[in-house]
Amino acid sequence: MVEEWVVLGPHEYLLEKTDLEELERKVYEMLKSEKRVSTSKIWRSIPCHLWELDVVLKRLKDKGLVTEE
Repeated sequence: MVEEWVVLGPHEYLLEKTDLEELERKVYEMLKSEKRVSTSKIWRSIPCHLWELDVVLKRLKDKGLVTEE
């Protein structure tokens, strides 16, 4: 027997989006104060979607403001 799931819509938290400019500022401030921070620590500290954090880190990297190891 095959089970079927009924999708009712996205989770409510997926509907919320973070302002990327504000998120970029928060991430940059965190990196300035702590120097080295893992992506997972940033993600746990700042409420946002992982894809939003990825976009912001790429933007900061493209601006030459962060580096990766």
